Amino acid sequence: MVSYAVQLATRYDGLVIATFPDLPGVTALGSDHDEALHEARRALDEALAGYATDGVEPPAPAAKSGTMVSPGLTARPIPA
Repeated sequence: MVSYAVQLATRYDGLVIATFPDLPGVTALGSDHDEALHEARRALDEALAGYATDGVEPPAPAAKSGTMVSPGLTARPIPA
């Protein structure tokens, strides 16, 4: 199963934004880290489905910092 790194940042208003370094434009927003990771997983599922629909191979995961997220699976931190 392929996993992508997601990076979380807290905005000035307290919302948490999740971005995928390897998937430009795929982002998610949550009221806390748990919700942002949940929404990031959903955004990843949708992005990968879009690549499949278009018949395009998604970019290979290259980023190694952040939390790793796999489609439809729980997120897990990367060991230091």
